[in-house]
Amino acid sequence: MRVLLLFFDGWGLGANDPATNPFLTAPLPTLRELFDGALPTREMRNPFSGRNLVSVAPTDATLGVPGLPQSATGQTALFTGVNAPRAIGEHLGPYPNAALRKILAHDNLFKRLTAAQRRVAFANAYPPIFFERLARNKARRGATSYAVHAAGVRYRDIDDLRAGRAVSAFVTNQIWRERGADVPLLTARDAGATLARLARENDLTVFEYFLTDAAGHKAQPEFTARVLAEVDDLLRGVLAEIALDDSLVVITSDHGNVEDTTAKGHTRNPVPTILIGAAREKIAPRIHALTDLTPALSDLLLA
Repeated sequence: MRVLLLFFDGWGLGANDPATNPFLTAPLPTLRELFDGALPTREMRNPFSGRNLVSVAPTDATLGVPGLPQSATGQTALFTGVNAPRAIGEHLGPYPNAALRKILAHDNLFKRLTAAQRRVAFANAYPPIFFERLARNKARRGATSYAVHAAGVRYRDIDDLRAGRAVSAFVTNQIWRERGADVPLLTARDAGATLARLARENDLTVFEYFLTDAAGHKAQPEFTARVLAEVDDLLRGVLAEIALDDSLVVITSDHGNVEDTTAKGHTRNPVPTILIGAAREKIAPRIHALTDLTPALSDLLLA
């Protein structure tokens, strides 16, 4: 059993209203095919199951704490199973503070699996400047990358990107090339195929994408449309290469943002936990809040 976890920052379940929800006006052929021509919204029944090996569980990101969900606490909850905003008394982001780093270092999904000798990969490639800052103890790390580090899982670099053993958070490598890096130019579909290949080699493979959250903050329709198209093409590449009879693709997020054009920032909407392939029917009923994913995936991969 293998799991490919695709984390898309700032993706919530929006209203069933094309005037406010850009998912409903974007073409998104891959997602629409998965969901029998429609797209999940916050009005959907819980959980949804389609004919195409897909389920989606609306997932609470507020965790019973007042205020708008934020990335650091949301990602900590997602990757540890701990109600992080309740533990520190607030939603916090974008970077984890000392209290959140302590929670992440104590126990997280990556750490559980590596301790049990499971193969774990964090697929994101970091640029050389990140490693230079890391050596000077100046690198700023989000909760996901901090959890990866606490588990002893290695950060992938430009050599991995060149060799097709990693994917940039910017997916196509265009920004890397504009900044002078000698890396190949890819399509989003190519990058998805790379993720599928990595997933065949590991028990858990995780990829983190943040442009969905950036699109929500920018609130520029053309940029949002490009980002959503890239997400859809990336998923198309994954599904073209992955073997769903023994693999589970998990798509999830830490909070809402991009799904509501009327919001000026994050939202209180549930996020979608989309499950495609093997074992989805076991996992979907267990997912109600961000804190449920790590226990569910741990049980699946350590069984």
